[in-house]
Amino acid sequence: MLFGIYHVTFQSSLATVGDCYAVFDACGVHGANENHVFRGLQTCGGDEPLRLILEIRHLHGEKYPSFGALDAVNVDLEVIDETSETFRALGDIREARGIRLTLMGRKLADLAA
Repeated sequence: MLFGIYHVTFQSSLATVGDCYAVFDACGVHGANENHVFRGLQTCGGDEPLRLILEIRHLHGEKYPSFGALDAVNVDLEVIDETSETFRALGDIREARGIRLTLMGRKLADLAA
């Protein structure tokens, strides 16, 4: 599982790019940028890869074109590469299965003990 505070950049298959800050802890994933907030779960079991299940909700301002007119989308991601300082995840928007997302995270700090 991922633990820490990360700077996360993402790109969709529609070439939309963005970034945010996220906290990964035992309770899940929590993050935001100036226009969107997201939260969700980290799941893994046995030999299964780490998965991120996120809800991304538009707060105000510009919406990402990948989300269309939707105020919220749900994203299923699989972490395909993970080191102690970075991760990369790929997945789909449930409401728009043809749109793929790639997330890349860079660890900024550990969580407080």
